[in-house]
Parts: sequence; structure tokens; C-alpha cells
Amino acid sequence: MNKSLLLLLAALPALAACSTETRYEDPEAVETIDARFGQTDLQVIAETMTQSFLQANVWGEGEKPTLLFGGVTNVTKQHVDTKNITDTIRTALVQSGKFRIVVGDQGLGEIQKEVDYQQSGAVDPTTAVELGKQRGAEYVLYGRFSEIAKKKGDIHSRFMKFTLNAVNVQTRELVWAEEKQISKITS
Repeated sequence: MNKSLLLLLAALPALAACSTETRYEDPEAVETIDARFGQTDLQVIAETMTQSFLQANVWGEGEKPTLLFGGVTNVTKQHVDTKNITDTIRTALVQSGKFRIVVGDQGLGEIQKEVDYQQSGAVDPTTAVELGKQRGAEYVLYGRFSEIAKKKGDIHSRFMKFTLNAVNVQTRELVWAEEKQISKITS
């Protein structure tokens, strides 16, 4: 019996170490767990891109420009969901009320399925959408996410660069570009 009690007491610290604590954190708080891409990086990049885009003096006056978000190529060695970054930027631009955003690859299949259904004859023709009335994009946004990572002993250095571009579809002219650089060192 004493042997079992001693074994249990010896195992308690190990069992306590296995337990985890979960708590909510402020999503706006700076997160610096390591040098990899994290939530703070996403927020800083999205804020930089959004503010630059909103302040750009290339959209002209009058009707809101129509944008299409293309892809952002991730050429880092990290698994970074670049769609997460562009979703944050896109949401801010929609909420600004200054731009029209047309759907890209994600959502296009659902839209086409609904158009096909409405044109099948199953829907009252007076309420069905008309073919050829979808809005085309005037500008396409696309970009690149890259990094340089180095290690020397216990020191890890990571330089990341996010670049976003807007191109006029009609002229192929690059009308806006912005980049955000982030450098992290852990030891």
C-alpha cells in the first residue's frame, strides 16, 4: 500500500505537467511566441495594406472601382494561409464602402450553380437573374509572401516580406503596390 502511495505521489508532478490551461487572449495583443508567422504579423500586414490602399490616389473620382482579389503566392518555408491575410484586407475594403468587390475562385462555383438553376426554367422568369449582367473587375490584386530565415546556434532570425499589387485589367498597368517587412529574432 505504501509503495502504491509513493508511486502515485511521484506521478503527480508528471500528471500536472500534462494538464493544459486554456484562456481567452486579446486578439489585438502582440503575440511573440517564436519567430514564425503569427497573428500579430497578419494584423500588421493587413492594416498596412488596407491603409495604403485606402489612401492611394489612383482610383479617381465618381463610381467605386471594382476589385478582384487574386492569389498571394507563399514562397516561405512556413505554412501560411495567405487567404487569411487577403480576407482581412478585403473585409476592411468592403466595410469602407469605397470599393466594389467581385467574387473570385472562392464563391464563383456557388454563383454559377445558382445562375444555372435560375435559368433552368424552374424559377419564375420575372425573378431570375439575367445572363450577361455580372460586373467585371477593373483591378486585380495579387501578391507574394517571402522570407529569409537564418540560424546560428540558439539564435533564429526571420525576415518576412509581404507584397501586394493592384493592376488595371484593361491597361495591364500596375497602379498600386505596397509591401510590409517584418523582422524577428529569437534566442
